Amino acid sequence: MDIKEFWKESFVGFIIKNLLVAIAIFVALAWGTLIAIDFYTHHGQAEIIPDLRGMYVEEAEVALAKHGLFPQIIDSVYVRDKKLGTIIEQIPPANSSVKRNRAIYIIINSRQVRQVSIPDLSDVSYRQGEAILKSLGLSIGSVEYSPSEYKDLVIDVKYKGRSLYMGSRIPEGSSLELVVGNGLGDSSVVVPAIKGLNLDDAQKRILNATLVIGATNYDVPPSGNESDYVIYRQLPAAGSTLSAGSHIDVWLSTDKTLLNKTFDEDKKQDSSDEQFF
Repeated sequence: MDIKEFWKESFVGFIIKNLLVAIAIFVALAWGTLIAIDFYTHHGQAEIIPDLRGMYVEEAEVALAKHGLFPQIIDSVYVRDKKLGTIIEQIPPANSSVKRNRAIYIIINSRQVRQVSIPDLSDVSYRQGEAILKSLGLSIGSVEYSPSEYKDLVIDVKYKGRSLYMGSRIPEGSSLELVVGNGLGDSSVVVPAIKGLNLDDAQKRILNATLVIGATNYDVPPSGNESDYVIYRQLPAAGSTLSAGSHIDVWLSTDKTLLNKTFDEDKKQDSSDEQFF
């Protein structure tokens, strides 16, 4: 049997011929696949990532587009000494090599300054109050001394001339003014009338009288509407005589009908004050 008959008529030749055809097809497919992968992945082509830190996202988009890349935000944090909205970290880092059409993951600084809540600083020393505020990222811009029987005790915390109370929220990094006692509270003063006033106006009147707001009691806890509350009760009552630097406790409500209410506890307090003086 010659070669031609072997390939055409023999069973073994038929098997070998088809096997060779299958191998050829497999090799062609594999070779085509490798070429396609190289084309898709840009084999042998790489782009150097620029340094994006300090850029805004819009600037990073332009810088990366020149290299066939694009940014993708994965997180936002707040770093006080960085510009708001700028990139503070990138993955992969600058000068790394990547293929085109890849995402560069970025972490940006928050676009808004973080707000911090003022803690209760009543009856704490100046040094302790300063340490607490600094731990919250706040600074003390100035210190004002006010008549008080207790030296260096925090009386008031102010931001841009306005008194702050526990729970007030201000931007981190703000500069505050502390009002502290001077320890000279022996002189007697008359308690002013503060019923009907909001807390800010009452604070000013009380400080002008060399007194201090003490306990602040709300009938319903405020939720950002502190300016709607007025003082409907004060202890000691208006007209009482106290030593400079003494505390005046106040009660607040949005219900103005309480202004006309008389409290038995106040009558007892007034009576005891008269006996004392």
